[in-house]
Amino acid sequence: MALTGLAVLLLVYPLVRMFWDFEIDNTEGWNAFLQLRAIAGLPIYDTGSPYFFNNYPPLSFYLVGALSKLVGDVNLAGRLVSFAATLSLCGSVAAIVRSSGGSRLDSLFAATTCALFFACLLTDHIGKNNPQMLAHALVTGGFAVHLREGPAVRRAALSALLFAAGILVKHSLVPLLLVVSFDVLRRGPHPARIAFFGTGTAIAALAGGLLWWLAGPVFFQQLLASRIWDITRAFLFTVEIMGQFQAPLALVGLGLVVARRTRPAALVLAYLLLSLAVGAFFLGGSGTDLNVFFDVFIALSIGAGLLIHLAPFPRLLPVLALTVNAGVMFYAPAALGRMGVELLGELAGRQTMFHDDVAYLRAIEGKALCQSHLLCLRAGKPAFYDPINMLQAMAMGRLPADTLTGMLRRHEIAVVELVDPPKHMEDDNPGALVPPARWQDFQDEVFPVLLQEYELDRVSLSGRFYRPKKGS
Repeated sequence: MALTGLAVLLLVYPLVRMFWDFEIDNTEGWNAFLQLRAIAGLPIYDTGSPYFFNNYPPLSFYLVGALSKLVGDVNLAGRLVSFAATLSLCGSVAAIVRSSGGSRLDSLFAATTCALFFACLLTDHIGKNNPQMLAHALVTGGFAVHLREGPAVRRAALSALLFAAGILVKHSLVPLLLVVSFDVLRRGPHPARIAFFGTGTAIAALAGGLLWWLAGPVFFQQLLASRIWDITRAFLFTVEIMGQFQAPLALVGLGLVVARRTRPAALVLAYLLLSLAVGAFFLGGSGTDLNVFFDVFIALSIGAGLLIHLAPFPRLLPVLALTVNAGVMFYAPAALGRMGVELLGELAGRQTMFHDDVAYLRAIEGKALCQSHLLCLRAGKPAFYDPINMLQAMAMGRLPADTLTGMLRRHEIAVVELVDPPKHMEDDNPGALVPPARWQDFQDEVFPVLLQEYELDRVSLSGRFYRPKKGS
C-alpha cells in the first residue's frame, strides 16, 4: 500500500502540469498542428508545406481534435487523453494479472509498478500531447480482453478491434499483437480464430482503402519513409536503458522463465523478449527515444504481478516488491523534489516565460523555424519546417542536402529558434561544431551557416532565437 500511495502522489505532478501553458517537449506542438488540421477537415499528410511531414497513423489526430471541441484547446485535449490513457494502461495491467489467477493484491501491485515506472522514471511522457500512451492503452487493453473469461468469439473480435485501433494510433506497437496472434493460432478455437483475424483483416482493409482514397500514396510514403540507422547507437542506448531497469529485468525475467510452463507467464515472457528485441532495433533509428522500450516496461509490470502471485515464499513478497522497484526507490526523492519545486512556483514561472516568447515570435513577420512547435503554434505561425523528419529526408536523399542551408543563405527564414543548440556553438571555430550524438535535428553543416548568416537575438526558456544579419 505504501508503494501505491507513492504512485498516486507522483501522479499528482503530471496531472497538475497539464493545465499550465508551456511546452513539455517539442512533439506537443507537432501533434497539435496535425490535430487542428484533422478537426478542420484539412489533409494531415499533405500539410501545405513540403518541409513538414506526418509519419504517424491518423486515428489519434482525429480523436484528440474532436475532444478539443469540448475542451477548448487542442493541446490540453491531447494531454488529457494521454493522462487518461496512462490510468487505463495501469488498469489493463491489473486486469491481465487478475485474469491470470492473481489476487487483488497481486493485480494492485502490477498496476502500482506500472504507475511508478511512468510517474517516477518517465514523468515527461505522462500527460503530454503525444499519442504514445493512448496506443499502449489500446493495445494492452486488447491483451487484457484476450485473457479474460467470456465467449471466445466475442473476446477475439473485441481484442482484434483494440489492437487495430492501437496500430492506427502508432504503427510500431507490434510485440503484443504478434504474441496474441500466435496464441490465437495455437490455442484458440476455430470460430475465435476467424473472429480475431477476420476482424483485424477487415479493419486493416477498410482503413487502408480509406487512407488511400483520402490521402493517396503520400500516407504510405511518409509512414514507411527510411531513416538513418546505426548499430552503435542501438547497442549503447539499449545497454543504458537496460542498466536503469536491471533489477526488474533480472528478477521478473528469471521469474517468468521459471514459470514459463503456465500460459500467462509464457505469454508475458514472450512479450518481454520480443519487446526487448524490437525496442533495441528501433533504438538504432535516428530520432528515436526510450519510448520504444515502453512495451518492455509494461511487460515488466505485468510480470511483477505474476511474480508476486507465483512466489513460493510469502514472507519474501515485500523484498521482491521493493527489488522490482529498486530504481523507483532510488529516484523517488529527486522526483518528489522536482514536483515540490515546480508546484511551488516553477510552473507559473515557466508559463510566463513561454508566453513572453510567444509574444516575441508573434511580433516577427515572415517564416519561423521552431524546434518548439508549440511556440510557433501559439504565435500563429504555420507548420513550416519539421526538423526531425527533414533531417532524415535530406540524409536519405529524398530532398537535396542543402535544402535548409540554402534557405538560411537566402534569408528566407525570418527567425530560427533552437531548443538545445550544440555545445560551443558560439565558439570562434564554428566549423568544429558537433551536434548532440543521440538526438540530432539538424545536419552538422547547418550551424556554421546559421552563425554566418544569422545573429543571436534572444535567449529564453524556449532556447535561442536567431535573426538574419543586417546587410549580409
